[in-house]
Amino acid sequence: MIDYDISPDMRQVFVEVGVEEIPSQYLRDIVTNFGNLIVEELQAQRIVVRNVQALATPRRLVVMAQARKEQDPLRERIRGPLLTSAYKDNIPTPALLGFCRRVGVSPGEVETMTEGDKVYVCVDIDQPIRPLEELLAPAVEKAFSRIPLPRSMRWGSDDYRFIRPVRWCSLWIDDTFVPVTIAGVIGEPKTYGNRTDHPGSLAIHGIASYEQALARGLVMLDADRRKQVIENEANDLAESVKGHIDRDEDLLEEVTELVEWPTPFLGHFDEAFLEVPAPIVVTSMRVHQRYFPVWSEQGTLLPYFVGVRNGIGTDLDSVRHGNEKVLRARLSDALYFYRVDLQHSLNERRPQLDRVIFHAKLGTYGDKIQRVHALFEATRDRWPLNKTQQDHFNAVIELYKADLLTQVVQEFPELQGIMGEIYARHEGLADDVATAIGEQYHPGFQGDHIPRSPMGQILVLLDRLDTVLEGAAHGLKPTGSEDPFGLRRAALAIGRILAESAIWQYPAYDLFALAGQILAVDQMAVDESYDLAIARLEHYLDEVHQIPEQTAHAILSVSLPWYTYQERLDFLTTIIKDPNWEAVALSFKRIDRVIKDARVPEMIPEWELPIEQTVWEAAHNALNHSGSMDEWWIAIQDLSKAVDALFDAVLINDPDPAVRMRRTSLLAYAREAYNRFFDLRQLSV
Repeated sequence: MIDYDISPDMRQVFVEVGVEEIPSQYLRDIVTNFGNLIVEELQAQRIVVRNVQALATPRRLVVMAQARKEQDPLRERIRGPLLTSAYKDNIPTPALLGFCRRVGVSPGEVETMTEGDKVYVCVDIDQPIRPLEELLAPAVEKAFSRIPLPRSMRWGSDDYRFIRPVRWCSLWIDDTFVPVTIAGVIGEPKTYGNRTDHPGSLAIHGIASYEQALARGLVMLDADRRKQVIENEANDLAESVKGHIDRDEDLLEEVTELVEWPTPFLGHFDEAFLEVPAPIVVTSMRVHQRYFPVWSEQGTLLPYFVGVRNGIGTDLDSVRHGNEKVLRARLSDALYFYRVDLQHSLNERRPQLDRVIFHAKLGTYGDKIQRVHALFEATRDRWPLNKTQQDHFNAVIELYKADLLTQVVQEFPELQGIMGEIYARHEGLADDVATAIGEQYHPGFQGDHIPRSPMGQILVLLDRLDTVLEGAAHGLKPTGSEDPFGLRRAALAIGRILAESAIWQYPAYDLFALAGQILAVDQMAVDESYDLAIARLEHYLDEVHQIPEQTAHAILSVSLPWYTYQERLDFLTTIIKDPNWEAVALSFKRIDRVIKDARVPEMIPEWELPIEQTVWEAAHNALNHSGSMDEWWIAIQDLSKAVDALFDAVLINDPDPAVRMRRTSLLAYAREAYNRFFDLRQLSV
């Protein structure tokens, strides 16, 4: 980790801050910010820094870097009094003499400088160059105090705050210890090993000895190395019982940040617990115990798990037995809950939802189910469902929240929907009903997929529409980083399903308007909900698919189904490279600049000039083609030529109001033709 091959004017520096165990989810951001802030503080002191490494374990934050041994030179020009005030009869005045005393030069050394129409005396001063040894400790102390924290705590009798108490610190330049004080803890030339195997201190004699000390203390500072050890040994242990570990990057990252010296071990549980559905067993292991489940080659769960101990210790069997005992208790509870849940069907639980509050302003889950029923009835003929499927979907709406009343879901909330599908299949409900219930929480996060079944897509659309529209109507608006009701996530789910599936074959706004009418919310709530959905989708397309938000808005804001956005994006990308694009774009720009916000009138006027008739026919042809974008592109090029001819032949803003109105209306109609598939105003044309 430490680079010993550095240039003569650079020094190797490192700082270690020892703390009580930092929660794994915050560790990476905290140490990264610590490293960045140290660089920022040193650069502010004209110290060059490079090859920065920010490393962390649960108990230590470490930043290593190379820093120049002294400040970069700085010549600073200091302005003195006006030249006219500096001399009188060619003799230095008291003003000049005072300036010279202040900056430490003689009157003969000053020069002149001009600012605007004024001339001043001035002097160039070389600022003193300070060594790294004087600047490093204050920079590190200040950087540590500036680390942004998700939460903080106080400890001891002082007023220092950090996410966890600071216990030791150590700062070095090459092999020289640098005195430092961080959060009231005075630095010492020592570190500590992992809490299990070497809790005592370890002397450090220089940077070179730091890594040796960590090795003696059984600390792997490099997170990638810890992760590799966990992954390799966990797979070996799983293979020893003819199983394998499914890669779980989130769990692997979390476990890596929980240990300083990983020691994976294989545990076992009673096969009788395999009666419990695998999602419950896996959740018990993964979420509560951070164990890796072991799967067979056929994809079934095996009665084993892989846990990870921090350190080597003396008796791994005791650790294994302890973990097996804890898991046995959790699985016993899960088995009991599961068997109790099977005593009542989802349908039997449904009436209780009428007494469970969904939101204080939005009523009970029973109320929400009734609203979703109403939304489906109003749109029944617009979904690609036959009569049998429509009946099944009514069953889906009736039962999709019933698993909230089961004991397994109350114990494991993360299994909402999943348990609903399991119980539905256990009761023998239709496959499409069970699948839709199981898909109701997709997409749950940014990288998640949308529901794959048509019923699942419709269910999520109607459920989220109810949430977003009712939320907007009752003033539950997300503000800044606050979105306690999850409206942004719900709006994104709507946007993604409309864009990534063809389940809704109409313009997106039609669905919002129709839903708003059924739910009896006002027009403002409808518009706010639609704007939120389109904004979240544009942000998602920018973040995930690198489609600039402006381009996405140009495509999505046109009154066409959102699922056609990819086809239109591909076509737009093609025609922008067409040699005729520039002429078309310029013609549109002329129209947009001249008529501004003019709209097409309800009554089309009579055209008096042949060129007006030509533009009208060209625009009509571009708007009323067969639907092919290729045909539209050909028509729009003809329209552009006609528009250019119109601009050359007549004055659009004619002094006669009637003529001006007629020609403005004509161009407004032409602009609609340009914006048939894309809102060109949103593009940089």
